[in-house]
Amino acid sequence: MKKKYLSLGLLAFGMFFAQTSFGQTDAEKQKIVSQYDVQALEALQNKFTAAQAQEKQNAIRLARQNGWDIRKTLADGTLIEIQKVTPDGTPIYYTTFNVDAARSTRTNFLNSGGGLGLNLMGQNMTAHVWDGGVARATHQEYDGAGGNNRFSTGDSGALNYHSAHVTGTIMASGVVADAKGMAPHASAVGYDWNSDLAEATSEASSGMLVSNHSYGFRGDLVPDYYFGAYITESRDWDEIMFNAPNFLMVVAAGNDGNQNGYNGSPLAGNSSYDKLTGHSTSKNNLVVANAQDASIDGSGNLVSVSINSSSSEGPTDDYRIKPDITGNGTGVYSTYQNSDTAYNSITGTSMASPNVAGSVLLLQQHYNNTNGSFARAATIKGIVLHTADDAGSNGPDAVFGWGLMNAKRAAEAISNNGNESRIEQLTLTSGQSYTITVDSDGVNPLLASISWTDRAGTATTATNSSTAVLVNDLDIRVTKGGTTYNPWRLTGVTTNGKGDNTVDPYERVDVSGASGTYTITVTHKGSLVGGSQDFSLIVTGLTGTPVVCNATTPTGVATSGVTDAEATVSWTAVPSATYDVRYRQVGTSTWITNPVSGTSTTLTGLSATTQYEVQVRSKCTSGNSSYSASINFTTTEFQLNYCASNGNSVADEYISRVQLATLDNSSGAATGGYADFTSESTSLTKNQTYTITVTPTWTGTTYSEGYSVWIDYNQDGDFTDAGEQVWTQAATQTTPVSGSFTVPTSATNGATRMRVSMKYNGVPTSCESFSYGEVEDYTVNISAGVADTVAPVITLNGAATINLTVGDSFTDPGATATDNVDGNLTSSIVVTGSVNTSVEGTYTLNYNVSDAAGNAATQVSRTVNVNAASSGSCAGQVSSFPYSEGFENTLGAWTQSTADDINWTVDASGTPSSNTGPSSATEGSYYIFVEASGNGTGYPTKQAILNSPCFDLSGETQATFAFGYHMYGAADMGSISVEASDDDGATWTSLWSETGNKGNSWQTASIDLAAYVGGTVQLRFNRITGATWQADIAIDDVSLTTSGGSGPSCSNVSLSITFDNYPEETSWEITNSGGTVVASGGTYGSQADGSTLNIDVGCLDDGCYDFTITDTYGDGICCTYGNGSFTLTNDDTGATLASGGSFTSSDTTNFCLTGTTTTSTDYYVTTNDDTLLSSFEIQIYPNPVKGDRLNVRTMQDNASYAIVNMMGQEVAKGKIVSGTVNVSTLRAGVYMIQVQAGSKTVTKKFVKQ
Repeated sequence: MKKKYLSLGLLAFGMFFAQTSFGQTDAEKQKIVSQYDVQALEALQNKFTAAQAQEKQNAIRLARQNGWDIRKTLADGTLIEIQKVTPDGTPIYYTTFNVDAARSTRTNFLNSGGGLGLNLMGQNMTAHVWDGGVARATHQEYDGAGGNNRFSTGDSGALNYHSAHVTGTIMASGVVADAKGMAPHASAVGYDWNSDLAEATSEASSGMLVSNHSYGFRGDLVPDYYFGAYITESRDWDEIMFNAPNFLMVVAAGNDGNQNGYNGSPLAGNSSYDKLTGHSTSKNNLVVANAQDASIDGSGNLVSVSINSSSSEGPTDDYRIKPDITGNGTGVYSTYQNSDTAYNSITGTSMASPNVAGSVLLLQQHYNNTNGSFARAATIKGIVLHTADDAGSNGPDAVFGWGLMNAKRAAEAISNNGNESRIEQLTLTSGQSYTITVDSDGVNPLLASISWTDRAGTATTATNSSTAVLVNDLDIRVTKGGTTYNPWRLTGVTTNGKGDNTVDPYERVDVSGASGTYTITVTHKGSLVGGSQDFSLIVTGLTGTPVVCNATTPTGVATSGVTDAEATVSWTAVPSATYDVRYRQVGTSTWITNPVSGTSTTLTGLSATTQYEVQVRSKCTSGNSSYSASINFTTTEFQLNYCASNGNSVADEYISRVQLATLDNSSGAATGGYADFTSESTSLTKNQTYTITVTPTWTGTTYSEGYSVWIDYNQDGDFTDAGEQVWTQAATQTTPVSGSFTVPTSATNGATRMRVSMKYNGVPTSCESFSYGEVEDYTVNISAGVADTVAPVITLNGAATINLTVGDSFTDPGATATDNVDGNLTSSIVVTGSVNTSVEGTYTLNYNVSDAAGNAATQVSRTVNVNAASSGSCAGQVSSFPYSEGFENTLGAWTQSTADDINWTVDASGTPSSNTGPSSATEGSYYIFVEASGNGTGYPTKQAILNSPCFDLSGETQATFAFGYHMYGAADMGSISVEASDDDGATWTSLWSETGNKGNSWQTASIDLAAYVGGTVQLRFNRITGATWQADIAIDDVSLTTSGGSGPSCSNVSLSITFDNYPEETSWEITNSGGTVVASGGTYGSQADGSTLNIDVGCLDDGCYDFTITDTYGDGICCTYGNGSFTLTNDDTGATLASGGSFTSSDTTNFCLTGTTTTSTDYYVTTNDDTLLSSFEIQIYPNPVKGDRLNVRTMQDNASYAIVNMMGQEVAKGKIVSGTVNVSTLRAGVYMIQVQAGSKTVTKKFVKQ
């Protein structure tokens, strides 16, 4: 640290034993944890562990594919490391914050000899540091007067200079005096940042008090909506702090103050603000800005201070006051990692943050010394903001927050509690208010604050959303006579004022020139989620002389919130008095008396529709007042009030459908995790058994969910009676889930409440508020059993009339049957009649069923017409070639067969089933596929046929049918075949067939139709499903080309690849002399390591081609990680066209198919994270591009580009600026970008979504 700390530290030595200080013992940790919801914290830890691991793994995979940096130290020493990739393909990096920072926050006044006599050195206290790595455990500064080996590591993070410097700023002992930390006798535990959420949750559940995070998202790479937004990252940290209310997270605001171009959509259009991202926009943490060296007088008073221009400015998008506080530390001298005696001076909000974190650690130590227990995090945060020195604008702002931290004044507030200050940790319940009277000292301003740890809000992906993320909105007001003093709030990006603050979980009222007695009132808006809210009250500027209590009869007695069983009574405060409240039924003689300390109370246990009277008197040590005059009120009629239950977040999962008897309700995610569907009902009969089905929806990752259903059978307003929990399901990823129950004969007739609850990773209880999931309430009408006289209903599947041709195959589509009592009777349907497709004629199938009571359904029938086979050519002929079909949101002239089981579907994105099917088309935006698990019948061995139009090849001498196909999923994919008919569909001949998993890439197929030239032919895709749902096969880019005999011939080509240990890195493509890709494949993440894949490339026209094989990691497929190889073969001649395996990033071979000797020329291109691209190579990402920017990576400065559509029309051109091309004006579709790189034009294909 700076020499200023040295001189103060030396002055402190002589008073080392002025006061005994105690730290955080194991018993105190256990005391803290005993008040936590440990089960909720464990659930959070498990969720964060899984999510972060998956995000990290996916980010590294995409980084390797796209040539992005994974972990790198930039030229200025800043460390960056990729963490995840956004849905639109943007890489998100953590980065350390090092620009300019740090100076004393008067923490020295707390240390031994500091002038306050507190001897606060961090004895037995522990700070937790997450950073880009960890400090050097053997550094000499981590030994010393506070004990040896005071630093330890919490994970396997690598040594990192930045983490070492931050750690020393908090707890270096001062072996080298200039490096002494804020809490020089404290301990610290270091972690790298890769699993910060999960690790912090674990440590919080073990009693962690303070953590430091001098890192955040890299601002030049995040999407615009991240700036100022309450995103999932922000919410996750609030979730931890709410469930561990003693834990305070201290965060560096960042160093983008001079970067006014990162945010393309700044709040209110002001590019000098709105620069906070990620955990810097959480509600409950302490976000630290960075000031220049402050001018401080000898008494510790602030003379002047200015902000460091690099410090990132707020506010948040909902106009919360962020940053919260300002630290100071320019030119901080602290420990380094490269030896046990290494030091260095570096700068940044990274240093301002540990300066504040170390000071906060000392304030917790002081609070524990004074009160015998550690404070809530909201209390410490509130004290820090309450006692800060105002800086910048008058009042809080988006630059300094509440001002420069004043640790001296904060410690004095704790020391003077009960005299010149008042610090209380309280709880406000729904409908309650809290009121006290205080006397100003007449010298200092009267400041009154409330601070609370709010529940996690709802995350957003909207840009500049002004919707408040505050869940429980508390309010503080100070009054005197007819004057009301309001708290501070932001009114704009650069403005503030006083009024109703509806966004911040901290409010402060300032009364300048205060004198006399004031009333402080704390209330809340609406109903408190969870039924109550803990909060802390901090008041300073009070007289040390006790207020004289004069017992006078209270005035302003009034009632509110009257229900059938409760009523709230309030009155005007009498200074320093307590009260007796008595009440009774009107007309009776016995009073019930309750002692009360505040100015309101809730009377409970009242009788419905009954009149009561209530009176209040004040009490002082000198005596009591008389009771006030009676106030009368009448309770309301009895109503059932069911307990509240909800999931605090529906961002990841929610209930999307509930089915029971006639009830079938589909819904989206409910605000607040609870949906009132009591207007939706169904009837249940006693002694009858029913099945309830619940369908979850996951917005991303599939999690395990637990379920429970209750019915209030005795209609007493709860779900706690025996038998009222009618069904439970342990945590599972199965969807949907179902269970059965029988309505007891003891159930009360009439309408009652049913509750359906879904909770992440556990079975919910009926009145629980849990972290993730949803709760829905419904109405069920219970009646006694009556005779069943209603017949079931039969409904045909498919058409009532089906037309076939002699020789066609036929499978009965069947029917469904439902009954009002017995439910689904489909399996009981009796079918009479048969169909013989070998004989022309009309056939009838009849369907019958009866329910358990003997009620017969009305018979339904299906007519099947078997028509004579056509002897001629097919109708509706296509005679103009070349023919193509891309299935762009239509089947075109292709038709679904009626003689199969399931249909083909047109799609434009990923198929509904996970880990199967393509993510996009190979041509255009749409493709067709068969959903193996859908359309009612699903799998196994179900048939889907799609018929082509009739092709007239009578004038042709050569014809080729080609298409793209995608077969990715389970090993048992079933089969896909192409079949031909030259007799109008009477008979079909198989021309091509494939089975098995071909990897997550599009393949190409080419079929010679020489046998059908000179006549007509109809083609069809015949899909037979396998034994699993994970088998979605897709088709796209269909074409039929012809030649009169003078065109080029073609050669059949095949490719054999033996993979190394990383098939997911391998891909290939073949381009013709015009640069068009005619065949491609990969990558092959589903292939086994070291396996061999034989690929039918198809029949390639005569001409010259380039074959390129690519390895995204840059080490080829042989021989570092396995012995891979490839061979491209002309199957007609047996000639080898290309072969190899040992290369770097790619290997390109030129070959020609002309009937002469094959020639080849090899050249190699190497790229990786640390090398530049060659002069004739470009990289583009993301692809497909969903936003407005396409990133283009090339060696050429100011390279020119042109974009053409698939019709060859130029639609955009220009220069590549800062590695990006603006594609905002392009419509959705497939395009080619041509980049002039040196003397060569390089063309890449991309999709705009």
